[in-house]
Amino acid sequence: MRIVRTGVALALLGALGLTACSSGASGTGSPGTAAPVADAVTTPAAQPTLAPVAQAPEEWRTLPLGPVVLDVPGGFEMVQEPGDDDARTASWVVRRGDQDGARAAISVARDTDPTRTPAQSAQAALRSEESQRGAHDGERTPLTWPGVQDAAHLSYLQDVLVGSRTVEHRAEWVYADLPDGSQVAVGVVAPVEMFDELDLHEVLETWRPA
Repeated sequence: MRIVRTGVALALLGALGLTACSSGASGTGSPGTAAPVADAVTTPAAQPTLAPVAQAPEEWRTLPLGPVVLDVPGGFEMVQEPGDDDARTASWVVRRGDQDGARAAISVARDTDPTRTPAQSAQAALRSEESQRGAHDGERTPLTWPGVQDAAHLSYLQDVLVGSRTVEHRAEWVYADLPDGSQVAVGVVAPVEMFDELDLHEVLETWRPA
């Protein structure tokens, strides 16, 4: 199992905002910016791995992130917004917490001219994370989601070197085609223990088109 080494605390956030949505050997970019790749055969789960929620807990707040909206617990703050909202590719990042450099983050990337299906983008992202950052236990499943034409769910684990410690992180992503023709990648990531404490899986279940 390969350990991911991050030079600075924000390196992980940068990788999530760009690489985890990447679509090429270079490991950078946004969903759908390279030539299409073939879908891998995926056996749909008996039950959806992710399901939209009707209502988030009352103490959570609504957080707009470009083309999508999520409900989140307290403490998340915006750390990255696009300089040009009209650019073909754009990304938004919020984060919470600082435990010896380990942070929880929510990331959204948008491509207004995608060349891949959500399933293809998810598969390309998983391949990139496995080869470049040692991701493991990856799972990819199709999704049916309100307000979108097509969607896929991706989850994986990876070991991240935070200071002098190796910390296992969990990441989950939704790739979706919006009605306006754009494609988004909506992701949540954190050290495994923080991931569960912050209900990040449930946070991802609140996402919807803005």
